[in-house]
Amino acid sequence: MSNSFKLLTGGPIDAIQKKYEIMSVIVIVEHGGKVHVSQSHILPNNTISLVVYYEVPAEGKREECKQKFNTITKNNLFLQR
Repeated sequence: MSNSFKLLTGGPIDAIQKKYEIMSVIVIVEHGGKVHVSQSHILPNNTISLVVYYEVPAEGKREECKQKFNTITKNNLFLQR
């Protein structure tokens, strides 16, 4: 089991929620892992911070999850759906 976390921050609430959904699909559906989230805070300018902890059962798949998530979010592919 490989454990890791991702801090999701710096955007409006709906964008951060969408990123959390993407991370959940990658970890849970594609790799059979687990996701736990902790909300940090909501700022007055309507932004939010989430700490997402995730577990990936297959060895070496943690890095694959990170890369896939970064590719999708970096290229704003989640905004095209």
